[in-house]
Amino acid sequence: MPLNHVALTVADRERSAAFYGEHFGLTERIMDDRHLLILGAADGSELALSDAEEVPPELPRTNHFGFRLATAAEVHAARERFRAAGVPESEWQDDGTWTRVQVLDPDGYRVEVYAY
Repeated sequence: MPLNHVALTVADRERSAAFYGEHFGLTERIMDDRHLLILGAADGSELALSDAEEVPPELPRTNHFGFRLATAAEVHAARERFRAAGVPESEWQDDGTWTRVQVLDPDGYRVEVYAY
């Protein structure tokens, strides 16, 4: 049973939509009303964004969601794109078995890109 979507509460839906569109290919607007914006990607991934008056200032480091890539080289390339775009990095690991980078979205959510 594959995971279909993640839902986040964000401070600014348009800012978050731009971030996830640019960095993760979530550019299709599946639904957009005053309560919810659902973004989609060609691979079937979906991300639901809801506005909040206040987003928690910092979440535990274990709270995150990830995008799996096929190779460590793809993770390295993604890391370089994040760095070039000024996306804050929170964790990096490349031990020969597991390669992963965690970055922070505009609201401080940890997003992981990994391969193993």
